[in-house]
Amino acid sequence: MTALGKMKIDVWWKAVLILGIFATASSLIFEITFIENRHLFGFGLGMIFVGIAQWMAWKVVSQIAFGGILSTRVIKHDVISIIILIIGIVLILLFGFLIVRGLI
Repeated sequence: MTALGKMKIDVWWKAVLILGIFATASSLIFEITFIENRHLFGFGLGMIFVGIAQWMAWKVVSQIAFGGILSTRVIKHDVISIIILIIGIVLILLFGFLIVRGLI
């Protein structure tokens, strides 16, 4: 089984993180003629930041109920993850706009 086959993408932010890694790597490896590589790099970097911020905020909450322990995962941001998330969203919006503008 390959490394890609072992990855479990069960929440949206894991897909965003992986797509950001692929976008950033492809901007460094390939010369794409219809998209500026620096715009794709910035867009991918923003996606990586969003994925990392959501990963940092992914917490396990446990409580005793119904005669046992119930655990669930929740998103609970702290100051650092909010800052990283905002930076990522700004990068995605800025470089996404530049990519679309370059295509027109």
